[in-house]
Amino acid sequence: MNYYKNKMISLPDLLTLHGSFLPLTEYVRETETGFLYKSSDFTITSDFYPHPSGVTKRIDRIKNVSDNPISLSSVLSKFMFNGGEYEVYTQRSVWCGERYGAWQPLITEISASSDEVRANAGAAPFVAIYNLQNRRGVAFHILADGKWRFRVRNFYLYGSSKLNLTVELGLDDSDLDIPLGAGESFELPNILYYEFTDKNDMDAYKLHRYCNDVYPTRRLPVIYNSWMSKFDNISFDILSEQLKKAKELGCEYFVIDAGWFGRPNNWFDSVGDWEEYQTASMAGRMREFADKVRACGLKFGLWFEIERAAFFSKAFRHHYKHYIVEGDYAFVNFASPDTCKYIFDILSEQIEKYGIEFIKFDFNDSLTYDPERLSFLNYFKGYRKFISDIRERFPNIYLQNCASGGLRMAMSNLEGFDSFWMSDDHSLYNQLEIFKNSLRRMPSNALEKWITVSSLSPFEPIYGGGDGEKIIMSGDAGWDHIEGVYDDYIRAASLGGPIGISCDLTKLSKTLFDSLAELIRSHKEERDFWQDSECRILSDTESLTVLQYNDRNFEKIKIFTFSKLSIQNSLTVYPVTDGSDYILDGALLSAQEISREGIEVNIDRRFHANSLTLIKK
Repeated sequence: MNYYKNKMISLPDLLTLHGSFLPLTEYVRETETGFLYKSSDFTITSDFYPHPSGVTKRIDRIKNVSDNPISLSSVLSKFMFNGGEYEVYTQRSVWCGERYGAWQPLITEISASSDEVRANAGAAPFVAIYNLQNRRGVAFHILADGKWRFRVRNFYLYGSSKLNLTVELGLDDSDLDIPLGAGESFELPNILYYEFTDKNDMDAYKLHRYCNDVYPTRRLPVIYNSWMSKFDNISFDILSEQLKKAKELGCEYFVIDAGWFGRPNNWFDSVGDWEEYQTASMAGRMREFADKVRACGLKFGLWFEIERAAFFSKAFRHHYKHYIVEGDYAFVNFASPDTCKYIFDILSEQIEKYGIEFIKFDFNDSLTYDPERLSFLNYFKGYRKFISDIRERFPNIYLQNCASGGLRMAMSNLEGFDSFWMSDDHSLYNQLEIFKNSLRRMPSNALEKWITVSSLSPFEPIYGGGDGEKIIMSGDAGWDHIEGVYDDYIRAASLGGPIGISCDLTKLSKTLFDSLAELIRSHKEERDFWQDSECRILSDTESLTVLQYNDRNFEKIKIFTFSKLSIQNSLTVYPVTDGSDYILDGALLSAQEISREGIEVNIDRRFHANSLTLIKK
């Protein structure tokens, strides 16, 4: 879209930059990888690194080459576009309503920012623009370790009575003061961007391909988590029953969620005291249970909320210097190297004590104020080192990112974590909506799918007969609201990334249990395909969602059709291929047939799903 091609570029075209210095208005000179501004006081570089996927990474750096200190109060990367009629896509993100996205017309300005340390709380660090006149768009992702901001606005071009469009992205500057001493440099949050023509999913396959190269995921696991079985009502015997069934089901990790630590019946006020109950819960038998998990052939995992501590915890009362107080809680001050060592030693002790091979990292409150006025830059610098140190010391550990559901599902976290707990909403219908919107800014293989189901049997009022069984699932973050779900929908909605099971496995009928076991078995057989797959949204309407998964070379294509408010008997889908011939159910389909006639798929009743697989000839 010719952001910077064939024109003279001034520094304000590239950056929004303010601080304790005079305004910088000079032109920059072009380099092999971008642009350079050089003066007696500063060097500023903007480098652009294209990837074969079509994604470009932009890195902006500022260096103080003078003998005097300066400070930066606003540092945003900027993109300039010709004026026109534009729409802007943004995503809202709240607990159990993560990543709700929509297009809106750009009249004057559209902006969003993070208000706290959790990257997705309120909004996602992602924005796209679309030119309605030429039907081309650009998607932008902020890789921010700190509070972020973006702003898209129509910009009045002085002297021409015309409008241009600017996109500015970077650190939130509402309370920012970055000091740069003589010789010091600062790197802005990196930006990923790419052009697209498909407004439906913004050509997100480009991003998926990029992430599969740059952030390869660990082998996609099958996880059992105890939470949605009996919540924090856990004991050695209760979990042993679940472990037996989890082994039969084919699970590979067994994870105990919140409630294993602190004081009995009040774990929320014990956060920070990572010592197991001795008189309740596991009653001091955690190590024995962890050994039992391993003896069953599974790996053992635990839940931690490592960044927070309750005021009533021993951790805060005895080590308050390591915490930042805000609101009703205290937060680990990762900006302090001493604090990083303190919390690293605590977690390492627990990992070694129980042989932990899986950690669910949660974060259930908001830290909004950075006392250093650095938008949490030093906080995240310490936090990244903490995660890196854990990985270095325990290279086989699996790290799951969760933060009150999906409020920390940021692309920058792909570097340190293996996968993401997508939402605390366990309804597969709602998960599909969250997953579909997440695909626009994350690879599918990093997004966990969670199955939280139970059996109602006998269940007699089934019209037309049936086997007297009804499958129900959680319709929210607990069991207060339940919904019916069909077996075919469970199978289709659960594939694409890591599979999680969180329910009372002893309450499943044999039919449902065997169906889940078959789902897990087939997932393992095709794990290599899911590991490197890309996903496209072929249809996204009130009545239907159609997803296409394919490997990079289109050797295999899987298409899933999910009916919602079904009002039709069939749909003709047009898969994206590389122009080859394919085999479907033993029949040869030529490239011309697929392109010209598409493939007709049957649409079953409401809230059903079906799938088809194309194999390249």
